[in-house]
Amino acid sequence: MPSRNGTEAAAVNERMYLVRVLEDRLQALCLDGLAGDLHFSKGQEAIPVGVCSMLRPSDYVVTHHRTIAHAIAKGVPLKPLVAEILGKATGINGGAAGEMHMSYPATRFMFSFQLVGTCVPVAAGLAWAVQYHLRTDDIVVVFHGDAATANGQWHEGVNLAAVNKCPLLLVCENNHLAGNVGPEHYQPVPHVADRAAGYGVSASTVDGNDIAAVQAAAAHAIAHVRERREPYLLECETTRLGRHKQGMGDLRTKEDIERLALRDPLRRVSLAPERRRELEAEIDQALEAALKAPPPEMPTRLDSPLRQKGD
Repeated sequence: MPSRNGTEAAAVNERMYLVRVLEDRLQALCLDGLAGDLHFSKGQEAIPVGVCSMLRPSDYVVTHHRTIAHAIAKGVPLKPLVAEILGKATGINGGAAGEMHMSYPATRFMFSFQLVGTCVPVAAGLAWAVQYHLRTDDIVVVFHGDAATANGQWHEGVNLAAVNKCPLLLVCENNHLAGNVGPEHYQPVPHVADRAAGYGVSASTVDGNDIAAVQAAAAHAIAHVRERREPYLLECETTRLGRHKQGMGDLRTKEDIERLALRDPLRRVSLAPERRRELEAEIDQALEAALKAPPPEMPTRLDSPLRQKGD
């Protein structure tokens, strides 16, 4: 297991707390009609934070529709990130990308994707480019859910990465849900990691709600990918404590959520009260700035090479 000094432990705890509070604030805005149909990572924060804490700054991240925690974990600055989530001109992509299509290459947070599983073949292509075009020893990490492994694009991407020996780390955030559908309807094997064997890909499973365990497993997986220049699948067992998205109800009972909350990774986070207040103030300032920012400028008409002058 990698050593974690007090400073490193505090940093990951702060980042998980930052994600949780930001998403709670954004959820309140959703309920007030001031934010859109967002996807949150409540209960899953240890996975993106733990994995990204073990990466080099030069490593690349691609992710799925649940993007906010991953962006923060990969170092995207808070104020322009919040502005992008709220669709404002001051956002990292000028407010045009919104929550599910963000990109911030400055920290190598490369792409996020709306449709389930589509991130994997794109990440495989990026890993191919890193290996055979850029020729560096960096790696690409792609985050996806368990339901993505029932999508043909996941299998195509894994196959391409395996056949071409691409440095791709697949991180499955296995919350055992596809929206409100259970894995008995889309997962024919006991563990997502079992799917890797068919492609000759090494895999392991870890408790995704234990930040220290995630970091240890991620360190091993990252070393495997970086040194062998081949894919690896890390399955992180976790619990989603919120809705799939804000516009969808949750079929689980209150008792179900209370039981799952016993595994909440934030239960293990220890931060001084004054530090919590500082992080909350930083979030509130970012939200206030974003809410006051202008929307992106939109064209009044489409420019087309087929459009004639005077039309």
